[in-house]
Amino acid sequence: MSQSVSVSELFGEYEADFERLCHEANEFLESAKSESSGRSKQLATAERRLVEAEQALKQMELEARAMPPETRQKLQEKIKSHRQRIAERRKEKDAINRSALFGEVVGKTADEHGRAEDMNESMLEASRKLAEAKRTVLDSEQIGIDVMGDLRLQREVIVRSRDNMGKAGQNYSMAGKTLEGMLQRADQNRKMVCFIAGLMLVMLIIAFYFLATGG
Repeated sequence: MSQSVSVSELFGEYEADFERLCHEANEFLESAKSESSGRSKQLATAERRLVEAEQALKQMELEARAMPPETRQKLQEKIKSHRQRIAERRKEKDAINRSALFGEVVGKTADEHGRAEDMNESMLEASRKLAEAKRTVLDSEQIGIDVMGDLRLQREVIVRSRDNMGKAGQNYSMAGKTLEGMLQRADQNRKMVCFIAGLMLVMLIIAFYFLATGG
């Protein structure tokens, strides 16, 4: 019971962070709507808040997994609603950006207008690729978190097994083989974490490359 209460408190803390970050993102979006100066900075800051909100949402998902089934289902519905809110904020950000770019070309020639539209599409495509790269990195981070959780559980099992070895001398040989297998698996998981970390770094480099080159 105490474990469930603790997990519930953690979920509430992450949800409070999520709400705060979404609120800040909304404020920056509203500022971008009303102020032309510094609009790009406002939109970039709003995107960072949304990325941080996604990270808080990932932590909420982890905590929900440890809850009882009937509670976990309700929390998963809430998480789904929160994820939809982030998607709506991103659509709003893209709409503000598109509106601002079209507003700058009012009264210009058809050729200039066409070039502006092409530039806008390129920027939106670069933004979408960056968002996809960020989501890939978050997914890779989630895999790393899951692996680290498995390693923690395996360590606890190994520690308990070592404590019980003195009470089970007749099964010493079998317990030794079990521990050896667990240690090998822990080592494999550690290597997997290192591989995932390297993959995340490569993904980030690719994402920034696409952003810098404009798609």
